[in-house]
Amino acid sequence: LALHEGINQKSIFLLCFCVFLCSFIFRYIQRHVESITLSREDLGSEELTESNHKEVAQTMQLIADDLDRNVQLQTMINDPSIRPSFEVFMNIASVIFSDGKFNWFRVVTFFYFVSKLVIRAYKPQILELVRKIINWAIDYLQDNLINWIREQGGWEGIYSYFSTLTLQTWFVFLAGIFTAIVVMRKI
Repeated sequence: LALHEGINQKSIFLLCFCVFLCSFIFRYIQRHVESITLSREDLGSEELTESNHKEVAQTMQLIADDLDRNVQLQTMINDPSIRPSFEVFMNIASVIFSDGKFNWFRVVTFFYFVSKLVIRAYKPQILELVRKIINWAIDYLQDNLINWIREQGGWEGIYSYFSTLTLQTWFVFLAGIFTAIVVMRKI
């Protein structure tokens, strides 16, 4: 993620997002889904090399672990009627950020749901849909989240947020996610 001549700050943030997203997906699959053998190259990414980026990625994985422990959320996510498609992706993203407010929990939840869609889309030897989902996420970030992340001081801003997050905030937000999944079931 080194700075390259001719790349502006927005491009750097976008590159970081791509690497964080693909790393998040890679590590999530590696830790939780033994039947999928995606490489970083399959996802179009490289390994995180800077220690502060590794710490951000680890913090994001801890949040994902909390989401995994929510039985009601897992039951809804694992509903076989939910298929990976652009419409489902946009519905999820729209619900996560429905009030136009951004925070790190929502960003991590966005990564989490993108990972879940990638897992659903995975077919050995056919990675086209996996790459499309990643591109949808990158486009969504570029259009909706990149300025907010930059305003928070970059990816490292996640630390200050999670040190002040309350349990009530998590429950309120998860209630909105449950609603989104119920809506997705009807699509």
